[in-house]
Amino acid sequence: MSNTPTPDELREALASDTPSAKTKRDLIESALYHFGHEGYAGTSTRSIAQTAKTNIASIAYHFDGKAGLKRACINFVAMAIGDVLSVILNRKLTDIEHLSPEEARAKILEMIDRMITFTQTNKRAELVIGFMLKEVLHSPDEIDTLYHMLFEPLMDRVTALFSRATGQPVTSDELKLAIFAMIGQLLYIRLARPLVLKRMGWQAVGPDELAQIKAILTRSINALLDDLSKGPDHA
Repeated sequence: MSNTPTPDELREALASDTPSAKTKRDLIESALYHFGHEGYAGTSTRSIAQTAKTNIASIAYHFDGKAGLKRACINFVAMAIGDVLSVILNRKLTDIEHLSPEEARAKILEMIDRMITFTQTNKRAELVIGFMLKEVLHSPDEIDTLYHMLFEPLMDRVTALFSRATGQPVTSDELKLAIFAMIGQLLYIRLARPLVLKRMGWQAVGPDELAQIKAILTRSINALLDDLSKGPDHA
Protein backbone atom coordinates (compact mmCIF):
# COMPACT_ATOMS: atom_id res chain seq x y z
CA MET A 1 0.00 0.00 0.00
CA SER A 2 1.25 3.49 -0.82
CA ASN A 3 1.68 6.01 1.96
CA THR A 4 -1.43 7.85 0.79
CA PRO A 5 -4.02 5.07 0.66
CA THR A 6 -6.70 5.28 -2.01
CA PRO A 7 -10.39 5.07 -1.04
CA ASP A 8 -10.40 1.35 -1.86
CA GLU A 9 -7.22 0.75 0.16
CA LEU A 10 -8.71 2.68 3.07
CA ARG A 11 -11.79 0.48 2.95
CA GLU A 12 -9.58 -2.59 3.33
CA ALA A 13 -7.60 -0.99 6.16
CA LEU A 14 -10.72 -0.02 8.08
CA ALA A 15 -11.98 -3.58 7.86
CA SER A 16 -8.68 -5.07 9.07
CA ASP A 17 -7.77 -5.89 12.67
CA THR A 18 -3.99 -5.66 12.23
CA PRO A 19 -2.07 -3.22 14.47
CA SER A 20 -0.89 -1.30 11.41
CA ALA A 21 -4.43 -0.88 10.08
CA LYS A 22 -5.68 0.21 13.50
CA THR A 23 -2.95 2.86 13.74
CA LYS A 24 -3.82 4.22 10.30
CA ARG A 25 -7.50 4.26 11.17
CA ASP A 26 -6.89 6.02 14.49
CA LEU A 27 -4.60 8.61 12.89
CA ILE A 28 -7.08 9.42 10.12
CA GLU A 29 -9.98 9.79 12.55
CA SER A 30 -7.84 11.94 14.85
CA ALA A 31 -6.71 14.11 11.93
CA LEU A 32 -10.29 14.52 10.70
CA TYR A 33 -11.27 15.72 14.16
CA HIS A 34 -8.39 18.18 14.56
CA PHE A 35 -8.46 19.48 10.97
CA GLY A 36 -12.23 19.90 11.30
CA HIS A 37 -11.95 21.90 14.53
CA GLU A 38 -8.62 23.72 14.27
CA GLY A 39 -7.85 23.70 10.56
CA TYR A 40 -4.82 22.15 8.89
CA ALA A 41 -2.48 25.04 9.70
CA GLY A 42 -3.57 25.16 13.33
CA THR A 43 -3.15 21.45 13.96
CA SER A 44 0.13 19.97 15.17
CA THR A 45 1.22 16.43 14.42
CA ARG A 46 1.77 16.02 18.14
CA SER A 47 -1.91 16.68 18.91
CA ILE A 48 -2.97 14.24 16.18
CA ALA A 49 -0.71 11.54 17.59
CA GLN A 50 -1.85 12.18 21.16
CA THR A 51 -5.53 11.87 20.27
CA ALA A 52 -4.78 8.72 18.26
CA LYS A 53 -2.78 7.35 21.22
CA THR A 54 0.24 6.58 19.08
CA ASN A 55 3.73 8.02 18.64
CA ILE A 56 4.33 11.02 16.44
CA ALA A 57 6.73 9.13 14.16
CA SER A 58 3.88 6.90 12.99
CA ILE A 59 2.46 9.81 10.96
CA ALA A 60 5.62 10.01 8.86
CA TYR A 61 5.86 6.21 8.69
CA HIS A 62 2.32 5.58 7.48
CA PHE A 63 1.54 8.79 5.56
CA ASP A 64 4.83 10.57 4.76
CA GLY A 65 3.90 13.33 7.19
CA LYS A 66 1.08 15.75 7.87
CA ALA A 67 0.35 16.59 4.20
CA GLY A 68 0.08 12.92 3.31
CA LEU A 69 -2.26 12.37 6.25
CA LYS A 70 -4.49 15.17 4.97
CA ARG A 71 -4.60 13.53 1.53
CA ALA A 72 -5.61 10.31 3.27
CA CYS A 73 -8.39 12.23 5.02
CA ILE A 74 -9.69 13.45 1.64
CA ASN A 75 -9.68 9.88 0.36
CA PHE A 76 -11.44 8.80 3.55
CA VAL A 77 -14.20 11.32 2.85
CA ALA A 78 -14.53 9.98 -0.70
CA MET A 79 -14.69 6.42 0.65
CA ALA A 80 -17.26 7.19 3.33
CA ILE A 81 -19.61 9.12 1.04
CA GLY A 82 -19.05 6.66 -1.80
CA ASP A 83 -20.04 3.75 0.42
CA VAL A 84 -23.22 5.47 1.58
CA LEU A 85 -24.22 6.39 -1.96
CA SER A 86 -23.04 3.22 -3.70
CA VAL A 87 -26.68 2.65 -4.67
CA ILE A 88 -26.22 5.59 -7.06
CA LEU A 89 -22.50 5.55 -7.86
CA ASN A 90 -22.54 1.90 -8.92
CA ARG A 91 -25.14 2.56 -11.61
CA LYS A 92 -24.18 3.57 -15.14
CA LEU A 93 -25.66 6.78 -16.48
CA THR A 94 -27.14 4.81 -19.37
CA ASP A 95 -29.00 2.60 -16.87
CA ILE A 96 -30.45 5.62 -15.08
CA GLU A 97 -31.61 7.11 -18.38
CA HIS A 98 -33.87 4.09 -18.92
CA LEU A 99 -35.63 4.26 -15.55
CA SER A 100 -39.29 5.20 -15.40
CA PRO A 101 -40.22 8.35 -13.42
CA GLU A 102 -41.52 6.13 -10.61
CA GLU A 103 -38.34 4.05 -10.53
CA ALA A 104 -36.16 7.17 -10.53
CA ARG A 105 -38.12 8.68 -7.64
CA ALA A 106 -37.78 5.43 -5.68
CA LYS A 107 -34.00 5.54 -6.18
CA ILE A 108 -33.85 9.15 -5.01
CA LEU A 109 -35.80 8.31 -1.86
CA GLU A 110 -33.56 5.28 -1.23
CA MET A 111 -30.53 7.54 -1.55
CA ILE A 112 -32.08 10.08 0.84
CA ASP A 113 -32.83 7.35 3.38
CA ARG A 114 -29.22 6.15 3.32
CA MET A 115 -27.88 9.70 3.63
CA ILE A 116 -30.09 10.45 6.63
CA THR A 117 -29.09 7.22 8.34
CA PHE A 118 -25.40 8.00 7.81
CA THR A 119 -25.50 11.64 8.89
CA GLN A 120 -27.69 10.99 11.92
CA THR A 121 -26.32 7.69 13.26
CA ASN A 122 -22.76 7.10 12.02
CA LYS A 123 -20.10 8.33 14.44
CA ARG A 124 -17.80 9.22 11.53
CA ALA A 125 -20.37 11.52 9.91
CA GLU A 126 -19.50 14.42 12.23
CA LEU A 127 -15.80 13.97 11.47
CA VAL A 128 -16.44 13.93 7.72
CA ILE A 129 -18.78 16.93 7.72
CA GLY A 130 -16.58 18.98 10.05
CA PHE A 131 -13.48 18.31 7.95
CA MET A 132 -15.31 19.22 4.74
CA LEU A 133 -16.67 22.50 6.08
CA LYS A 134 -13.54 23.64 7.94
CA GLU A 135 -10.78 22.57 5.61
CA VAL A 136 -11.67 21.16 2.19
CA LEU A 137 -14.21 23.77 1.07
CA HIS A 138 -11.67 26.54 1.71
CA SER A 139 -8.99 24.97 -0.50
CA PRO A 140 -9.48 25.25 -4.29
CA ASP A 141 -7.03 22.42 -5.00
CA GLU A 142 -8.73 20.04 -2.61
CA ILE A 143 -12.19 20.97 -3.85
CA ASP A 144 -10.97 20.13 -7.36
CA THR A 145 -9.55 16.78 -6.23
CA LEU A 146 -12.68 15.72 -4.35
CA TYR A 147 -14.96 17.08 -7.07
CA HIS A 148 -13.42 14.95 -9.80
CA MET A 149 -12.93 11.93 -7.53
CA LEU A 150 -16.44 11.81 -6.11
CA PHE A 151 -18.83 14.70 -6.58
CA GLU A 152 -18.79 15.00 -10.36
CA PRO A 153 -19.76 11.35 -11.00
CA LEU A 154 -22.18 11.46 -8.08
CA MET A 155 -23.90 14.68 -9.12
CA ASP A 156 -24.08 13.52 -12.74
CA ARG A 157 -26.04 10.48 -11.58
CA VAL A 158 -28.24 12.34 -9.11
CA THR A 159 -29.05 14.93 -11.78
CA ALA A 160 -29.94 12.14 -14.21
CA LEU A 161 -32.23 10.62 -11.56
CA PHE A 162 -33.94 13.96 -10.93
CA SER A 163 -34.34 14.43 -14.67
CA ARG A 164 -35.99 11.03 -15.07
CA ALA A 165 -38.20 11.59 -12.03
CA THR A 166 -39.41 15.05 -13.06
CA GLY A 167 -39.11 15.26 -16.84
CA GLN A 168 -36.81 18.28 -16.60
CA PRO A 169 -33.63 18.30 -18.74
CA VAL A 170 -30.33 17.45 -17.05
CA THR A 171 -29.02 20.84 -18.15
CA SER A 172 -31.69 22.72 -16.17
CA ASP A 173 -30.23 25.18 -13.67
CA GLU A 174 -33.42 24.86 -11.63
CA LEU A 175 -32.85 21.12 -11.38
CA LYS A 176 -29.23 21.51 -10.31
CA LEU A 177 -30.10 24.07 -7.64
CA ALA A 178 -32.96 21.90 -6.40
CA ILE A 179 -30.47 19.10 -5.76
CA PHE A 180 -28.30 21.42 -3.65
CA ALA A 181 -31.43 22.51 -1.78
CA MET A 182 -32.16 18.86 -1.01
CA ILE A 183 -28.61 18.24 0.22
CA GLY A 184 -28.77 21.41 2.32
CA GLN A 185 -31.81 20.14 4.22
CA LEU A 186 -30.05 16.88 5.07
CA LEU A 187 -26.88 18.57 6.24
CA TYR A 188 -28.50 21.37 8.22
CA ILE A 189 -30.64 19.07 10.35
CA ARG A 190 -27.39 17.30 11.32
CA LEU A 191 -25.21 20.38 11.75
CA ALA A 192 -27.88 22.05 13.87
CA ARG A 193 -28.40 18.98 16.04
CA PRO A 194 -28.06 20.84 19.40
CA LEU A 195 -30.79 23.26 18.30
CA VAL A 196 -32.95 20.45 16.91
CA LEU A 197 -32.67 18.44 20.13
CA LYS A 198 -33.50 21.46 22.28
CA ARG A 199 -36.46 22.55 20.18
CA MET A 200 -37.87 19.03 19.88
CA GLY A 201 -37.28 18.16 23.53
CA TRP A 202 -35.19 15.14 22.55
CA GLN A 203 -32.26 13.78 24.53
CA ALA A 204 -30.69 12.12 21.49
CA VAL A 205 -31.51 10.85 18.01
CA GLY A 206 -32.63 7.27 18.53
CA PRO A 207 -34.78 5.01 16.32
CA ASP A 208 -38.01 6.94 16.95
CA GLU A 209 -36.42 10.33 16.36
CA LEU A 210 -34.66 9.03 13.25
CA ALA A 211 -37.99 7.82 11.87
CA GLN A 212 -39.49 11.29 12.40
CA ILE A 213 -36.57 12.97 10.65
CA LYS A 214 -36.82 10.57 7.73
CA ALA A 215 -40.57 11.08 7.44
CA ILE A 216 -40.41 14.88 7.28
CA LEU A 217 -37.43 14.98 4.90
CA THR A 218 -39.00 12.36 2.63
CA ARG A 219 -42.17 14.44 2.57
CA SER A 220 -40.14 17.53 1.68
CA ILE A 221 -38.24 15.78 -1.12
CA ASN A 222 -41.44 14.33 -2.56
CA ALA A 223 -42.96 17.83 -2.59
CA LEU A 224 -39.85 19.15 -4.33
CA LEU A 225 -40.05 16.43 -6.99
CA ASP A 226 -43.77 17.04 -7.47
CA ASP A 227 -43.18 20.76 -7.98
CA LEU A 228 -40.32 20.20 -10.43
CA SER A 229 -42.49 17.76 -12.37
CA LYS A 230 -44.91 20.61 -13.17
CA GLY A 231 -42.23 22.22 -15.32
CA PRO A 232 -40.28 25.50 -15.18
CA ASP A 233 -43.26 27.64 -16.18
CA HIS A 234 -45.15 26.60 -13.04
CA ALA A 235 -42.72 28.41 -10.74
